[in-house]
Amino acid sequence: MAFPSGRLVAEVTAGAFARQLSASGYVLDLRPGQGQRGQGQREQGQREMPAREAGSAGEEAEPCVLLLSRSRDAESDAVGGLLGKVGVPVARINVDQLAGVDLLIDPARRSVRLDGRWLAPTVTWNRHFSPRAIDGTGDPVRDLFRHESWEAVASQLAALSGASMGPQRVGLLEQQALARRHQIAIPRTLVMTDTSRAWELLGGRRLVIKAADQHFVEASPGRLSGVFPVIVTHPDPLPALRPSIPVIVQEYVDHDCELRVYYVDGEVVGFDVRKQSPADLWLASDRVEIRPVDPPGPVVAATRCLTAGLGLRFGALDFLLRDGAPVFLEVNPDGDWRWAEQKSATRQVTIAVARMLRRLHLDARDGRRPAGGRPAGTFNLLRFLSPGRPVP
Repeated sequence: MAFPSGRLVAEVTAGAFARQLSASGYVLDLRPGQGQRGQGQREQGQREMPAREAGSAGEEAEPCVLLLSRSRDAESDAVGGLLGKVGVPVARINVDQLAGVDLLIDPARRSVRLDGRWLAPTVTWNRHFSPRAIDGTGDPVRDLFRHESWEAVASQLAALSGASMGPQRVGLLEQQALARRHQIAIPRTLVMTDTSRAWELLGGRRLVIKAADQHFVEASPGRLSGVFPVIVTHPDPLPALRPSIPVIVQEYVDHDCELRVYYVDGEVVGFDVRKQSPADLWLASDRVEIRPVDPPGPVVAATRCLTAGLGLRFGALDFLLRDGAPVFLEVNPDGDWRWAEQKSATRQVTIAVARMLRRLHLDARDGRRPAGGRPAGTFNLLRFLSPGRPVP
């Protein structure tokens, strides 16, 4: 997900950090039907799973990959299209298009009837399926009940599948505790409601302020307000946020480069990210430069260590490289990747994800236990079928 370019406003104080919550230019509209091609439209090759007359309870269920997301999820579009080209059925439930969904779950059969079609989920991936994206009725009690009911069902669909991923968000402090145990460098970090003492406690000439949770707040369905990291330079004041809001304050780490690394069930794909401000990825994408790189050995080792410790099959990790050594920033188990592929004219992550889902699908369909990660290149048909520039 990315904001249109050219909307960046300079941020220099903690007050500016809080003002993002009321700035109209920081709102991303992800409602169905908004925006342009590439957001939530099926790519060529993805298998349609059309609605049909409701079948009987004895009807054979078709094994398929089940994606739980929202309509404008470009990553799910790309992966679904690639899987369709190699004959892997994909079904999808979008959280922002639930009004007409006909769902029946039969736990005894480990099957789902979705819009009249019986399916046997082999892999369930819950990505961006947030109940906050469900349209409201105006009745807060009814809306809350509906939201919590869908969230509960979505989280339990994984029990029907041979393999599942998400939602499993591990907070930054837990991530850092894991990194610290394995001697992976991290920035000095505080969580504060009163940031006025940050200079005294952290020192240095620059600090980074960022949200304690995600970078987006979905106050109304499909409209995401961005709250992005800001860099503060000494001696800019750091006033307390009122009413009290806990935020993360970190030392600014001087570095040679920033890496975005994707871990995909054993495969590691890296990109060198060049930007002027932390918020450029969302607010000024035209100023961001991306190029694919082979992550150095210490970064690969840290990536494997952290994802194993967190039990992740997939994760998007951010590192800084300082004198050749990695400094770990955070990992996002739902991290988007199409923005990096589009900027670098590659498809490496999409291919790796499709390869992973296909393998998990076949293992579950054929009654095999899901295996660990396999070396890259074990499924070259996906690479061959992927459009665009060849991927090394």
